[in-house]
Amino acid sequence: MDRLGTVYVVWQDCRFEKKCSANDFVISTSSDGLNWSPVKRIPVDPVRSGVDHFLPGLAVDPLTSGSSAHLVLAYYYYPKAKCDFSTCQLEMGYASSRDGGATWTTTTNIAGPMSLSWLAYTNEGWMVGDYIATTFSGGVAFPIFEVASSLHGGKQCGSLGVTCHEATFTVAPGLN
Repeated sequence: MDRLGTVYVVWQDCRFEKKCSANDFVISTSSDGLNWSPVKRIPVDPVRSGVDHFLPGLAVDPLTSGSSAHLVLAYYYYPKAKCDFSTCQLEMGYASSRDGGATWTTTTNIAGPMSLSWLAYTNEGWMVGDYIATTFSGGVAFPIFEVASSLHGGKQCGSLGVTCHEATFTVAPGLN
């Protein structure tokens, strides 16, 4: 929410991609929680780029508002949506807007690539976890996210006797 009470909502959505081949991010805003702006694609990369985006963490600088609202969106993505367990490379990136979401920077990578075999295996498949958030402090954004590493001797994370290595990080001195 910005200084004037506008609520910003971002989610992954495939409506702009041919045959829903990948997810983009979309945004909508509301000043009363009942009436929402039309859904707008966040252009962190071109349509049909083949990049698959998911697990967004949006922050709005509470000292800004309206057409000068400062937004930072951190997220996970696969640079190539058409991948499988052995070829997918999970990355962490961010984009920002200083005009209330009217324009956005392109993706800047902040972590990765991570192999899927480094991630914890759950009953729903390989998961980095949906532990992501972004917050502002002193006019600077701090994303909080998970990064997996291959410190388990090349064995698959979650295999018998193998400990997974996944930690929570942020970036210093923050993001603009």
